[in-house]
Amino acid sequence: DIEELCRTSDHILFNSCSQLERFQPVIRGYGGRSGKEIKLGIRINPEHSEGAVEMYDPCAPGSRLGIRREQLQENLLDGVCGLHWHNLCEQDSDCLERTVAAVEKRFGDLIGRMSYVNFGGGHHITRPGYDLKRLIRVIKDFKARWGVQVYLEPGEAVALNCGYLVSTVLDVIRADIDMAIIDGSVPAHMPDVLEMP
Repeated sequence: DIEELCRTSDHILFNSCSQLERFQPVIRGYGGRSGKEIKLGIRINPEHSEGAVEMYDPCAPGSRLGIRREQLQENLLDGVCGLHWHNLCEQDSDCLERTVAAVEKRFGDLIGRMSYVNFGGGHHITRPGYDLKRLIRVIKDFKARWGVQVYLEPGEAVALNCGYLVSTVLDVIRADIDMAIIDGSVPAHMPDVLEMP
């Protein structure tokens, strides 16, 4: 699968040190054979909770969402150019500001070694009343301190109320309740729309 991803990707992000250790040689080998540079990133656990939905909170008990600082093996970071975290869920920029402070406290020694940092998703930037000025300030200040590119994944903020999901009911089965089997993919980033409510 990694070889296939190498053919179609220019950047691959890992969620654990063991993944990075296992697949980095495969990716480098592919790059050596093909001449294609594939950049690597790693998902960190900010060790700071802001989310109200435990499913999306990397700090929830048993979460697999990112590497905690104590588990991050710095010797594996050669060739890694980006850090990523995701701990927000439909939240304002004050939550991001507190998260950035927590990440700088725990991972600050690594940020300067990166070319980018991805602040993840959950930024509800299109919601009326969202503090855009604070968001802009947080991003600009972070970039000035660390000299890195900053990415956001606004996701739902971009797609919310932008259209309709059209699907066909293929079957109805009875368990404790009637359940419709549809020809749509709920887990394809639609949990907020269909699974969570």
